[in-house]
Amino acid sequence: MERSNDQSFNMTQMKKNHLKIICLYILFGFGGLWHVLNWFQPAMQILASPLIIGVSLLLAFEGFRSLSRTLKRGYLLWCIIMLLSGFGIEVLGVHYRFPFGRYQYGQVLKPQIFQVPVAIGFAWLLICLSSYMLACRITLHNKMKKNHHNILIPFVTAAFMVLFDLIMEMAAPGLGYWHWTSQTVPVKNYLSWFVLGMLFSWLGLKLNITFKLDSALGMHVYASQMIYFILSLFKSARVL
Repeated sequence: MERSNDQSFNMTQMKKNHLKIICLYILFGFGGLWHVLNWFQPAMQILASPLIIGVSLLLAFEGFRSLSRTLKRGYLLWCIIMLLSGFGIEVLGVHYRFPFGRYQYGQVLKPQIFQVPVAIGFAWLLICLSSYMLACRITLHNKMKKNHHNILIPFVTAAFMVLFDLIMEMAAPGLGYWHWTSQTVPVKNYLSWFVLGMLFSWLGLKLNITFKLDSALGMHVYASQMIYFILSLFKSARVL
C-alpha cells in the first residue's frame, strides 16, 4: 500500500512538472512570436519585469524543494548572494563601466533603483541557476571523481551563461531592455560573464549543492528563454 502511494505521488509530481514545462514554452514561445509580429507590445513591456521575477522565483523554489533539508539553508544563502551580487554588479556597470563596459538600461524594465531594473537581480539568479542545473545534468551523467566534477561544473555553467548572453545581447536593444554606447558589445563583457559564472557555481559546489539528473526544469527554463530571445532577434533585425 505504501509503495502504491509513493508511485501515485511520483506520477502526480511528474504531471505537475510536465505542465510547468509546457507552460514555459507556451509563455516564452508566444512572447517571442508576439515581438516578431509586433502584437501586444504595451502589455509585453508591462509584463517583462514580473515575468523575469516570477520565473526566477519558480526555478529557485523548485531547486529548494529538490534538495535535502540539510542543504536548504545553504541553498537559500547562495540564491540571495547571486541575486544581490548580480544587482550590485549591474549598478557598478552602469555608473562606473566596470566590469562589463559602457551601457544604459531603457525604460521597459521597471521599477529601477540606481538606474538599474530591480528585475535584473532576479535575471542573474535565473540565468545562473538554470545554467548551473543544466551543467549538473550534463556532467553528472559522466561517472567521474568528485574533484573532476568540481572543475567541470563551474566551467560548463560559465560557458552556458556566456552562450545565453551572446544571444540576449543581440536581442536586448530591440526589446528596449538596454543598449551599449559602443557599436559592438565589448569582449570584456563576455569575459566578465564567464568569470562571474565560474565564481557563482564554485560557491554552489562549496555549499554542496548539486541537482539530480531527473531535475529537468532548469534545462527547460534555459531553453525556453533562448527560444524567446532568438525569436525576438527577428524583430531586432527586421527580418519579417
